[in-house]
Order: sequence, then structure tokens, then C-alpha cells
Amino acid sequence: MRYSSRFWLYAPMAAFLALAAAVMIHWWFAASAFEKALTAMKGHEAAPGITIDWSNVTVGGFPFRIDADFEKFSAAGAGARGPFTWTSEKFALHSLTYGRRKTVYEAAGKQNLQWVAGDGLAHNIDFLPGTMRGSSTTDARGLARFDLDIVDLDGAGFAIRRAQFHMRRDPDGKDLDVAVRGDDVRGFGENRPLVEGFFTLTDAAPLMPLLAGQAFWPDAVRAWHEKDGQQRLTKGTLPDMAARALSGLY
Repeated sequence: MRYSSRFWLYAPMAAFLALAAAVMIHWWFAASAFEKALTAMKGHEAAPGITIDWSNVTVGGFPFRIDADFEKFSAAGAGARGPFTWTSEKFALHSLTYGRRKTVYEAAGKQNLQWVAGDGLAHNIDFLPGTMRGSSTTDARGLARFDLDIVDLDGAGFAIRRAQFHMRRDPDGKDLDVAVRGDDVRGFGENRPLVEGFFTLTDAAPLMPLLAGQAFWPDAVRAWHEKDGQQRLTKGTLPDMAARALSGLY
């Protein structure tokens, strides 16, 4: 067999092996860096004023993803109106090691959420979701989009067949678009087949450092209010229950 013939026989195999080795090395470095970041964050601030913790975590996803499966995950800190705490029996995140900077989240088992709403009162709910999934997309300026979708949300005295929350940063960075929806909402003094609202947070420049993970949540919201930022409803209506819950965010 001539040399040129051997080259075309073995070159594709060599290229494939080189590519496979590169993928393995890239994943190993990415997973190693991720695990070091988790170790540094456990029980400490992951963002200004926000602390996360968990009892156990397993990292995997080879060869193209980073997967982290947490047990007894919690996030706590200073919200816009006061302290908040969220605990999840099971929580997982998944992100690609290449391409688009998007992370997918899943929560399962018992959930507890405590927060202070715009009425100044502390609220505490326990619920069990059928499925609870979210995703975030980031770029050089921080969080560009966040989506949350919960199916069969059941708690003491309330039930929502499907609950959705969507937030998108406008390309110019001046406003934030927010959409909320609840299907078959029962409880909280409500009994509606549909709750839906689309609105814009205007003059949102003071909130951008918060989305970039560089600002204390209460400080960013206070600066936004001082700059006359407003929540402007563009479509739909929100009952008092939903309005109070959202007012805890800003």
C-alpha cells in the first residue's frame, strides 16, 4: 500500500481521536473549575447578599454538559423588601460546556419559600410541584433572560395547574419585559381559569448591576425607584394575590 493511500485511511481516524481527546480534556478542565467554584460558594455568597448551601452534590454530564445534582439545596439572603429563603429537597442544573451560555434548572420534592412582599408582611408557603423547570441565558452584561415553568403546583389551601414566569432584558438595556401566567388558579381567595399579565419595568438601568451579579438586591431596587422606574402593565390583569407576590421582587 502506497504512503498516500495509508494517509487517507488513517487520517480520519487520527482526526477523530484528536477531537475526542480535546473534548475530554476540555470537559475535565470545565468540570474541575466548576467543582472548585462550588466549593468556594458553599455556605457563602454566590452573589452580593445571596448565600447558597446544600447537603450533597454530584457533578457529571461528560462529555458535553456540566450537570450538578444537589440534595437539600437552599438559597437565602436579602430580597427587595426583606429577607427571603428558598429550600428544595432536590435541585439540579445543566449547562453546555460550549456554545450558548444557557443553564437549565430542575427542582423536585418538597419546596419552601419565605419572602417579604410589598405589603411589608412576611409570607411562607410549602408546595409540591409535579415538574419545576427553569432556565437562564447570560451574556457579557449578565442575565439576559430567565424563565420558570411549574406544572401541578400544589400547596396547603391552593393549587395551580401551571404557573409561568418570564423575564427578558431588552436589547438596549433600558427596560425589562416580564410576563406571568397561571392556569386553573385555586386558592388565595381566587378561583380563575386564567391569570395573565404582561408588563414592562421602565428605566431599568439601575437594575442592570443586579442582573450582572454585582449589586446588592435591595440597593439596586431602591436606586430604580429613586430614578422613577415603574411597572407598566401592557396586557392582561393581575389579581391582588399575584401583584403582592411580584412586589416582593422589586
